[in-house]
Amino acid sequence: MSQPLRCVPPNALIVGYDFSTGGVKALAFDLHGTTLADVKLSTDLWTDYAKWPDAPAGQTLYTDTGTRELNLMMLEGQARAATRALARKLSRRWVANWAAAGVSATHHSAGRIDENGNQVRRAICWNDQTLARYHADGLARLGPTKPHEYTCGPWAVRYSLSHLVKDETELRADDWARTELILPHGPLAAGYLTGRFDVTSVSSAASTGIMDLRTDRWSQAMLGALANEHYRALAWRALPTIIGMNDPIGPLSESTALDAGLPCGVRPLVFPTLDDQAAGLIGGGAVEAGQVAIILGNSAVVNSSSAQLPQSGTLDAMKLNWGPYLWMRCYSNGAQFVDVVAGKDWYTLEAEAAKVPPLCNGVSVSPFLLSEPSIGVDKPRVEWTPSEPSNRAVNVRACLEALAFLLARAVKEHEAAGQTITRVTVSGGMARSKLMCEILASAINRPLERLVSDEGPALGAAVVALAGLESHLRKQQGIAEPYTAADAVAALVKFRDRVQPVPAWVAAYAK
Repeated sequence: MSQPLRCVPPNALIVGYDFSTGGVKALAFDLHGTTLADVKLSTDLWTDYAKWPDAPAGQTLYTDTGTRELNLMMLEGQARAATRALARKLSRRWVANWAAAGVSATHHSAGRIDENGNQVRRAICWNDQTLARYHADGLARLGPTKPHEYTCGPWAVRYSLSHLVKDETELRADDWARTELILPHGPLAAGYLTGRFDVTSVSSAASTGIMDLRTDRWSQAMLGALANEHYRALAWRALPTIIGMNDPIGPLSESTALDAGLPCGVRPLVFPTLDDQAAGLIGGGAVEAGQVAIILGNSAVVNSSSAQLPQSGTLDAMKLNWGPYLWMRCYSNGAQFVDVVAGKDWYTLEAEAAKVPPLCNGVSVSPFLLSEPSIGVDKPRVEWTPSEPSNRAVNVRACLEALAFLLARAVKEHEAAGQTITRVTVSGGMARSKLMCEILASAINRPLERLVSDEGPALGAAVVALAGLESHLRKQQGIAEPYTAADAVAALVKFRDRVQPVPAWVAAYAK
């Protein structure tokens, strides 16, 4: 049975920020999980272009190099702008009750700042396509079995340790020297909200590839992926302190609060950040073993919570702020694949696409707008079989099926690694589509629980902030009884409906 709140006032508001590569969201929730205000802002990623060497004679053409980076000055602006807009939406009726905030941000993305909190290098993002060769170099230098020995987890291409290997050849020596801190996306956002940059969370540290999952401490041996001993020392010095989930980073800074027009005395506490995968997991109510959360965002993700590490396979394994391990299969290809290949207005064709028979009379598409090294797809590959249909409804359904099959593969991986699945929740922008959910439920032959809130990561950030605030206040008041993340889930996470598999589709998809 869940613990009731004893210290947080009943009229308190908790805000969840979600900083992603697609946009920034800030949502204010009351203690029943009702959204009282929300703000959405866009994110512009930095992409480099190079001259195409095989361009026809007399033409100069450019090609995408695969670079995906985030300007930290934009991140600072997003943090302040989202806070300002949210405060104005809340108005004085609600804003005085703002008690705490949590932050979700993209896993593996990380940047460098100097002693003033200013950018030394843009944050390299999780979907940057240039990292594979640097990861290969670092892994060869370190030894293929060493990541598991040193951290008890994997070091995949997109983990931010790969950024340091790239920096060894691409970053100037004076930029290495003036780097004060190397910080993931979430701790950077929290720093711009609070003015404090010297700390990170267990969740954020776990997705760098440098933290030992057994001890929640940095593993200096992982920096052996770098050839330069001096750079290893500089990187070690620039890693932030890892803190617990109930230790507030600090209140919203005076400059941010004044810019947002918050009343005097309203300085909500910001709690340690979550990677968006961890936030999506708890935002989907998954805190117990066997509970799986599927997040249908720009990336498509299947997460689960477990007291143990995976018994086999190649799933990512990270650590959650509240203790257990996070098992994850993250695909770079998610909503952005559907938006590009089926068109951003694909959802307007849902009714027509629902009438298309399962498997689209033999029409299919491979869903690799970006490479997927985790399953052996090293280059983008969007291929239609037998050919791209002229009927857009067929196009839409084929794209949704392709994504569903990719996710079904990941669900099977979780089961093969030792997970006994008891419940599957779904969130993210595409979870609003009933057709997508019906196709996915049929592909995995399991019902899906949909959240009242479509914004799982923002809700998850708020859940952990509520748990942190209540625990922090109990400690101040000498109350020994704990208030857990599961207690906060019971308070804030609400479900709206269950999407059942479509019996007529299940057999077709099982093939």
